[in-house]
Amino acid sequence: MSQSITIKSVNYDGEVANILFKPYNEIVVINLGNQELPYLFVPGLLTPPRGVYGTYTILVLDSDCPNILNVPMPTPTVTPTPTTTKTQTPTPTVTPTVTPTYDSCPGPSQTPTRTPTPTITHTPGASPTRTPTKTPTNTPTPTPTPVYHANLFIEPISGASEIGQWMFDGGSNFFGFTNNSQPNQDQTQFNIDMNRYVDFSGWTSGLFPSVIRQSVPQQSGGFDSFGNPIVRYNFLTTEILEQTIPVSAWYTWIIPISLTNNETQTAIDVNSDGDPNSLVTVNTERAINTYTFTYSGGTIPPTTYKVYTTFPNRIFALNNNQSIYFRGNTVSS
Repeated sequence: MSQSITIKSVNYDGEVANILFKPYNEIVVINLGNQELPYLFVPGLLTPPRGVYGTYTILVLDSDCPNILNVPMPTPTVTPTPTTTKTQTPTPTVTPTVTPTYDSCPGPSQTPTRTPTPTITHTPGASPTRTPTKTPTNTPTPTPTPVYHANLFIEPISGASEIGQWMFDGGSNFFGFTNNSQPNQDQTQFNIDMNRYVDFSGWTSGLFPSVIRQSVPQQSGGFDSFGNPIVRYNFLTTEILEQTIPVSAWYTWIIPISLTNNETQTAIDVNSDGDPNSLVTVNTERAINTYTFTYSGGTIPPTTYKVYTTFPNRIFALNNNQSIYFRGNTVSS
Protein backbone atom coordinates (compact mmCIF):
# COMPACT_ATOMS: atom_id res chain seq x y z
CA MET A 1 0.00 0.00 0.00
CA SER A 2 1.46 3.36 -1.04
CA GLN A 3 0.64 6.47 0.99
CA SER A 4 1.47 10.13 0.65
CA ILE A 5 0.35 13.42 2.12
CA THR A 6 0.53 16.92 0.64
CA ILE A 7 0.97 19.70 3.20
CA LYS A 8 -0.11 23.06 1.85
CA SER A 9 -1.53 26.37 3.06
CA VAL A 10 -3.66 29.10 1.52
CA ASN A 11 -1.49 31.77 3.16
CA TYR A 12 1.99 30.24 2.98
CA ASP A 13 2.32 28.28 -0.26
CA GLY A 14 5.69 29.14 -1.77
CA GLU A 15 7.29 29.75 1.63
CA VAL A 16 9.67 27.46 3.53
CA ALA A 17 8.58 25.71 6.73
CA ASN A 18 10.32 23.39 9.18
CA ILE A 19 8.23 20.21 9.53
CA LEU A 20 8.37 17.69 12.39
CA PHE A 21 6.49 14.37 12.14
CA LYS A 22 5.52 12.19 15.10
CA PRO A 23 4.17 8.89 13.71
CA TYR A 24 1.01 7.49 15.27
CA ASN A 25 1.60 5.42 18.42
CA GLU A 26 5.40 5.99 18.39
CA ILE A 27 7.57 8.05 20.75
CA VAL A 28 9.99 9.14 18.01
CA VAL A 29 9.83 12.61 16.39
CA ILE A 30 11.20 12.83 12.84
CA ASN A 31 12.55 16.14 11.53
CA LEU A 32 11.56 16.38 7.86
CA GLY A 33 13.73 19.50 7.53
CA ASN A 34 12.96 22.83 5.87
CA GLN A 35 10.54 22.27 2.99
CA GLU A 36 8.85 24.62 0.52
CA LEU A 37 5.05 24.51 0.72
CA PRO A 38 3.17 22.72 -0.74
CA TYR A 39 5.24 19.69 0.30
CA LEU A 40 4.59 16.10 -0.79
CA PHE A 41 5.62 13.66 1.94
CA VAL A 42 5.94 9.94 1.19
CA PRO A 43 6.52 8.22 4.57
CA GLY A 44 7.13 4.87 2.88
CA LEU A 45 10.56 6.20 1.88
CA LEU A 46 11.63 6.53 5.53
CA THR A 47 13.78 3.89 7.21
CA PRO A 48 11.88 2.02 8.45
CA PRO A 49 8.84 2.87 6.27
CA ARG A 50 5.87 4.40 8.06
CA GLY A 51 2.28 5.44 7.34
CA VAL A 52 1.02 9.01 7.02
CA TYR A 53 -0.87 8.89 10.31
CA GLY A 54 0.40 10.98 13.22
CA THR A 55 1.07 14.59 14.21
CA TYR A 56 2.78 17.18 11.97
CA THR A 57 4.26 20.36 13.46
CA ILE A 58 4.64 23.00 10.73
CA LEU A 59 6.61 26.18 11.52
CA VAL A 60 6.97 28.70 8.69
CA LEU A 61 10.45 30.23 8.86
CA ASP A 62 10.56 33.68 10.52
CA SER A 63 7.30 32.83 12.30
CA ASP A 64 6.90 32.13 16.03
CA CYS A 65 3.56 30.38 15.61
CA PRO A 66 3.59 26.70 14.58
CA ASN A 67 0.62 24.88 13.07
CA ILE A 68 -0.34 21.45 14.36
CA LEU A 69 -1.80 18.97 11.85
CA ASN A 70 -3.23 15.72 13.21
CA VAL A 71 -3.90 12.83 10.83
CA PRO A 72 -5.62 10.19 13.02
CA MET A 73 -5.79 6.51 12.21
CA PRO A 74 -9.10 5.67 10.52
CA THR A 75 -11.28 3.45 12.67
CA PRO A 76 -13.97 2.01 10.40
CA THR A 77 -16.03 -0.84 11.83
CA VAL A 78 -17.61 -2.81 9.02
CA THR A 79 -19.60 -6.03 9.23
CA PRO A 80 -19.46 -7.48 5.72
CA THR A 81 -22.22 -9.68 4.32
CA PRO A 82 -20.79 -11.82 1.49
CA THR A 83 -22.97 -12.17 -1.57
CA THR A 84 -22.33 -15.50 -3.25
CA THR A 85 -22.61 -15.49 -6.99
CA LYS A 86 -21.53 -17.99 -9.60
CA THR A 87 -18.81 -15.57 -10.81
CA GLN A 88 -17.09 -13.19 -8.40
CA THR A 89 -16.91 -9.60 -9.57
CA PRO A 90 -13.80 -7.78 -8.31
CA THR A 91 -14.69 -4.46 -6.71
CA PRO A 92 -12.14 -1.88 -5.50
CA THR A 93 -11.81 -1.70 -1.72
CA VAL A 94 -13.37 1.42 -0.20
CA THR A 95 -10.68 4.00 0.64
CA PRO A 96 -11.08 5.24 4.23
CA THR A 97 -11.33 9.01 4.62
CA VAL A 98 -8.82 10.54 7.03
CA THR A 99 -9.87 13.72 8.78
CA PRO A 100 -6.97 15.96 9.86
CA THR A 101 -7.37 18.25 12.85
CA TYR A 102 -5.82 21.74 12.76
CA ASP A 103 -4.76 23.48 15.95
CA SER A 104 -3.71 27.11 15.71
CA CYS A 105 -1.46 28.93 18.15
CA PRO A 106 -3.20 30.33 21.26
CA GLY A 107 -4.45 33.85 20.73
CA PRO A 108 -7.51 36.11 21.01
CA SER A 109 -9.21 34.35 18.13
CA GLN A 110 -9.65 30.60 17.96
CA THR A 111 -10.28 30.68 14.21
CA PRO A 112 -7.28 29.27 12.37
CA THR A 113 -5.87 31.42 9.61
CA ARG A 114 -3.67 28.75 8.02
CA THR A 115 -5.11 25.48 6.86
CA PRO A 116 -2.70 22.72 5.82
CA THR A 117 -4.66 20.29 3.62
CA PRO A 118 -3.51 16.66 3.45
CA THR A 119 -3.93 14.58 0.33
CA ILE A 120 -3.73 10.84 0.96
CA THR A 121 -3.30 8.29 -1.81
CA HIS A 122 -3.90 4.58 -1.31
CA THR A 123 -3.35 1.78 -3.80
CA PRO A 124 -6.74 0.00 -4.00
CA GLY A 125 -6.87 -3.75 -3.88
CA ALA A 126 -9.47 -6.20 -5.18
CA SER A 127 -12.00 -8.01 -2.97
CA PRO A 128 -15.27 -9.92 -3.42
CA THR A 129 -18.48 -7.89 -3.55
CA ARG A 130 -19.49 -6.95 -0.01
CA THR A 131 -22.57 -5.28 1.38
CA PRO A 132 -21.66 -3.07 4.36
CA THR A 133 -24.22 -3.25 7.14
CA LYS A 134 -22.74 -0.57 9.40
CA THR A 135 -21.12 2.79 8.61
CA PRO A 136 -18.79 4.43 11.16
CA THR A 137 -20.06 7.86 12.20
CA ASN A 138 -17.51 9.11 14.69
CA THR A 139 -13.72 9.36 14.45
CA PRO A 140 -12.01 10.23 17.75
CA THR A 141 -9.87 13.36 17.51
CA PRO A 142 -6.65 13.06 19.53
CA THR A 143 -5.58 16.03 21.64
CA PRO A 144 -2.52 17.78 20.13
CA THR A 145 0.64 17.53 22.21
CA PRO A 146 2.50 20.78 23.08
CA VAL A 147 5.32 21.85 20.76
CA TYR A 148 8.57 22.33 22.64
CA HIS A 149 11.67 24.32 21.62
CA ALA A 150 15.03 25.35 22.95
CA ASN A 151 14.50 28.82 24.46
CA LEU A 152 17.07 31.64 24.49
CA PHE A 153 16.56 34.18 27.29
CA ILE A 154 18.45 37.48 26.82
CA GLU A 155 18.98 39.49 30.04
CA PRO A 156 20.34 42.98 29.24
CA ILE A 157 22.50 44.78 31.80
CA SER A 158 20.18 47.78 31.44
CA GLY A 159 17.43 45.72 33.08
CA ALA A 160 19.47 44.54 36.06
CA SER A 161 17.45 46.60 38.56
CA GLU A 162 14.10 45.38 37.26
CA ILE A 163 14.97 41.66 37.23
CA GLY A 164 16.76 41.99 40.56
CA GLN A 165 13.77 43.65 42.26
CA TRP A 166 11.40 41.03 40.83
CA MET A 167 13.48 38.18 42.17
CA PHE A 168 13.98 39.89 45.55
CA ASP A 169 10.24 40.46 45.93
CA GLY A 170 9.71 36.72 45.41
CA GLY A 171 12.05 35.89 48.29
CA SER A 172 14.85 34.56 46.09
CA ASN A 173 18.58 34.98 46.60
CA PHE A 174 19.05 34.67 42.83
CA PHE A 175 18.69 38.15 41.35
CA GLY A 176 19.53 37.43 37.71
CA PHE A 177 22.88 36.95 35.98
CA THR A 178 23.31 40.70 35.39
CA ASN A 179 23.42 41.10 39.19
CA ASN A 180 26.27 38.55 39.44
CA SER A 181 24.18 35.84 41.05
CA GLN A 182 23.10 32.33 40.11
CA PRO A 183 20.25 29.97 41.06
CA ASN A 184 20.54 28.15 44.38
CA GLN A 185 22.41 24.83 44.23
CA ASP A 186 19.63 22.97 46.00
CA GLN A 187 17.12 21.15 43.77
CA THR A 188 14.03 22.41 45.61
CA GLN A 189 15.16 26.04 45.72
CA PHE A 190 16.55 25.86 42.17
CA ASN A 191 13.04 24.94 40.99
CA ILE A 192 11.58 27.94 42.87
CA ASP A 193 14.27 30.34 41.63
CA MET A 194 13.91 29.39 37.96
CA ASN A 195 10.09 29.44 37.98
CA ARG A 196 10.27 32.97 39.39
CA TYR A 197 12.91 33.99 36.83
CA VAL A 198 10.99 32.70 33.79
CA ASP A 199 7.75 34.25 35.14
CA PHE A 200 9.27 37.76 34.96
CA SER A 201 6.87 39.90 32.90
CA GLY A 202 9.74 41.66 31.11
CA TRP A 203 10.17 38.68 28.75
CA THR A 204 6.70 39.28 27.26
CA SER A 205 6.06 43.00 27.91
CA GLY A 206 8.83 44.34 25.67
CA LEU A 207 11.00 45.51 28.59
CA PHE A 208 13.45 42.69 27.80
CA PRO A 209 14.06 41.05 24.39
CA SER A 210 11.46 38.42 23.54
CA VAL A 211 12.38 34.79 24.15
CA ILE A 212 13.92 33.25 21.01
CA ARG A 213 12.71 29.74 20.21
CA GLN A 214 14.69 27.21 18.18
CA SER A 215 14.02 23.67 16.95
CA VAL A 216 15.84 20.69 18.43
CA PRO A 217 16.01 17.88 15.82
CA GLN A 218 15.40 14.32 16.99
CA GLN A 219 17.23 12.77 14.02
CA SER A 220 20.66 13.53 12.55
CA GLY A 221 21.29 14.26 8.88
CA GLY A 222 21.58 17.12 6.44
CA PHE A 223 22.45 20.76 7.12
CA ASP A 224 20.56 23.66 8.69
CA SER A 225 19.87 26.99 6.99
CA PHE A 226 23.38 28.24 7.89
CA GLY A 227 25.13 25.21 6.40
CA ASN A 228 25.98 23.57 9.73
CA PRO A 229 25.34 19.83 10.27
CA ILE A 230 22.07 18.78 11.89
CA VAL A 231 22.82 16.57 14.90
CA ARG A 232 20.01 15.01 16.91
CA TYR A 233 19.22 16.47 20.34
CA ASN A 234 21.28 19.62 19.57
CA PHE A 235 19.43 22.85 18.75
CA LEU A 236 19.93 24.33 15.27
CA THR A 237 22.10 27.36 14.50
CA THR A 238 20.41 30.45 15.95
CA GLU A 239 21.11 34.02 14.82
CA ILE A 240 20.79 37.29 16.75
CA LEU A 241 21.21 39.98 14.11
CA GLU A 242 23.71 42.73 14.81
CA GLN A 243 22.46 45.70 16.85
CA THR A 244 19.25 43.84 17.77
CA ILE A 245 20.27 44.07 21.45
CA PRO A 246 21.66 47.60 22.00
CA VAL A 247 23.58 46.78 25.22
CA SER A 248 25.66 43.95 26.61
CA ALA A 249 23.53 41.06 27.88
CA TRP A 250 23.65 37.58 29.39
CA TYR A 251 22.46 34.84 27.00
CA THR A 252 20.93 31.77 28.68
CA TRP A 253 19.48 28.65 27.00
CA ILE A 254 16.57 26.89 28.73
CA ILE A 255 15.78 23.56 27.03
CA PRO A 256 13.24 20.79 27.81
CA ILE A 257 14.97 17.61 28.90
CA SER A 258 12.62 15.69 26.60
CA LEU A 259 14.32 17.29 23.56
CA THR A 260 17.82 16.31 24.72
CA ASN A 261 16.91 12.64 25.26
CA ASN A 262 16.77 13.32 29.05
CA GLU A 263 20.47 14.15 28.94
CA THR A 264 22.43 17.40 29.37
CA GLN A 265 23.57 20.01 26.81
CA THR A 266 27.17 19.95 28.03
CA ALA A 267 28.62 22.06 25.19
CA ILE A 268 27.31 24.87 22.96
CA ASP A 269 28.94 26.53 19.93
CA VAL A 270 29.07 30.33 19.83
CA ASN A 271 30.36 33.11 17.57
CA SER A 272 29.86 36.84 18.26
CA ASP A 273 31.84 38.12 15.26
CA GLY A 274 29.14 37.66 12.62
CA ASP A 275 30.31 34.29 11.23
CA PRO A 276 27.87 31.34 11.60
CA ASN A 277 30.46 28.84 10.34
CA SER A 278 33.40 29.76 12.60
CA LEU A 279 31.91 28.65 15.89
CA VAL A 280 33.83 28.09 19.11
CA THR A 281 32.74 25.23 21.39
CA VAL A 282 32.36 26.13 25.08
CA ASN A 283 31.24 24.02 28.03
CA THR A 284 28.11 24.97 29.94
CA GLU A 285 28.37 25.47 33.70
CA ARG A 286 27.94 22.15 35.54
CA ALA A 287 26.94 23.88 38.79
CA ILE A 288 23.82 25.03 36.94
CA ASN A 289 23.11 22.40 34.26
CA THR A 290 23.05 19.63 36.87
CA TYR A 291 19.64 20.75 38.13
CA THR A 292 16.17 20.71 36.57
CA PHE A 293 13.06 22.79 37.11
CA THR A 294 9.48 22.02 36.21
CA TYR A 295 7.90 25.20 34.88
CA SER A 296 4.23 25.85 35.60
CA GLY A 297 3.69 29.37 34.20
CA GLY A 298 2.86 30.80 30.80
CA THR A 299 6.07 32.32 29.41
CA ILE A 300 7.13 29.01 27.82
CA PRO A 301 5.22 25.68 27.64
CA PRO A 302 5.03 23.93 31.03
CA THR A 303 7.41 20.95 31.23
CA THR A 304 10.75 20.03 32.83
CA TYR A 305 13.77 22.07 31.72
CA LYS A 306 17.52 22.44 32.26
CA VAL A 307 19.43 25.75 32.24
CA TYR A 308 22.57 26.33 30.16
CA THR A 309 24.95 29.25 30.56
CA THR A 310 28.64 29.89 31.30
CA PHE A 311 28.13 31.92 34.51
CA PRO A 312 30.31 32.93 36.34
CA ASN A 313 32.55 32.69 33.25
CA ARG A 314 31.52 35.67 31.11
CA ILE A 315 31.68 33.88 27.73
CA PHE A 316 27.90 34.22 27.35
CA ALA A 317 27.91 37.87 28.49
CA LEU A 318 28.01 39.32 24.99
CA ASN A 319 27.57 42.57 23.12
CA ASN A 320 25.66 42.57 19.84
CA ASN A 321 27.84 44.89 17.76
CA GLN A 322 27.96 42.07 15.20
CA SER A 323 25.59 39.16 14.67
CA ILE A 324 25.75 36.43 17.32
CA TYR A 325 25.32 32.73 16.52
CA PHE A 326 24.64 29.78 18.84
CA ARG A 327 24.35 26.07 18.03
CA GLY A 328 24.00 22.98 20.20
CA ASN A 329 27.22 20.94 20.10
CA THR A 330 27.20 18.07 22.60
CA VAL A 331 24.52 16.26 24.62
CA SER A 332 25.71 13.72 27.18
CA SER A 333 24.68 12.10 30.46
